[in-house]
Amino acid sequence: SPRTRTEVRPTTFSSSSTPTGGSGETIPAGASPGVTDTSVTVGQVDELTFPLPGLFKGAEDGTKAYFDYVNSQGGVNGRMLHLDAQDSLFQAGQVASITGTQVRNDFALVGGFSLLDGAEKPIIDFSRTPAVEFSLDASMYTDPLVYSALPNPGNHYPLAFFKWLKSKYPQAIRKVGIIWENATATTKTSEADFERAMKSVGFQIVYDHGVGPFDTNFLTDIVAMKNDGVKLVFNLELPDNYAAKLAQQMQQQSFQPLHIEGAAYSSQFLKLAGSAANGIYIEQAYALYLGQDAATTPEVKLFTKWMHEASSNPNFEIESIYGWTSAELFVQALRNAGNPPTRAGLVAALNKITFLTGNGLVPPSDPAQAIASPCFLLAQVQHGKIVRVPPSPPTGFYCGQSGFSDSPDYTPMVRPGT
Repeated sequence: SPRTRTEVRPTTFSSSSTPTGGSGETIPAGASPGVTDTSVTVGQVDELTFPLPGLFKGAEDGTKAYFDYVNSQGGVNGRMLHLDAQDSLFQAGQVASITGTQVRNDFALVGGFSLLDGAEKPIIDFSRTPAVEFSLDASMYTDPLVYSALPNPGNHYPLAFFKWLKSKYPQAIRKVGIIWENATATTKTSEADFERAMKSVGFQIVYDHGVGPFDTNFLTDIVAMKNDGVKLVFNLELPDNYAAKLAQQMQQQSFQPLHIEGAAYSSQFLKLAGSAANGIYIEQAYALYLGQDAATTPEVKLFTKWMHEASSNPNFEIESIYGWTSAELFVQALRNAGNPPTRAGLVAALNKITFLTGNGLVPPSDPAQAIASPCFLLAQVQHGKIVRVPPSPPTGFYCGQSGFSDSPDYTPMVRPGT
């Protein structure tokens, strides 16, 4: 079954000069944990059952899909790639416990997506285990052992979209309302970073509400925003079912501001919101991978094919893109991490990857220096379909603006060995 977890057995060593893994595979001399003559196993922690069933299953599906694709071509340097994906149960203690086991048994952490990933930090730092994943906790943004194909912009936030929006809708930015998911300390930090960046280019926020995980009625917010004269509404990190409910209630109340979604690019959102989704803008840092860009971006077809190979019921939420591109970044570095590969060799290889685009799936970023791309894609729901709209080009991303908003404690990334 595509959902079967890879079983990782503790590494054992015989008294002979040729060590073997728990499955009897030969472990090359000098190899790091998780490496045998024929395989490399990596770990991952995601929210799979709590607080919502299947919440970040996409991260697992995307990572496994890319590994399956690479394995179909013979693996990396003759070694097949295996994923040890585990459920966080939405408990920091569980994340720490799983990570502790994985750094002992697995080569690296790859593709994980957890609101509680900060619990990984002391463990990966102590063990010097590289983590190739999208970081959510602010403590992970500048961790020198965390690498991402889509670096979290938190403390070095790109201003391109805000600058473009200001030039296009100068009046709307004077009356801004924000509805965001107030679920954890991580989401609070993300919202603060977002606000700081907006304000740095002149946006004026008149309404700001962080909703809890059980807040599904937005009528109070809508009435308040109407009374405050809000002209531009941003939704941040709301699950698609919540975003759909907000859109429906705005339609019911005849509230029609400029409406921009940051995390509702999904076929499920369109099904749930119905006609209320029409006109909503979607700003994002990845191609329209649900099929709209398949004709112009070959990587979209490849991604779709292998997602279906990896799971009988693949989750195509945005976390699947993070999983796929994290796996791609890892594989690119693994090819140059030595033979047998070592963690030190992997870190050295990752430190040299200063340009990555995921073959058009994501905008160009600098994983080595943890610098997010200033480029973005803008789409809109039109007649029940999601389509590219200006300033997005027919293919690729809009890169016509630049600049970053830095948090007070921001310092450029300094990697080990650089």
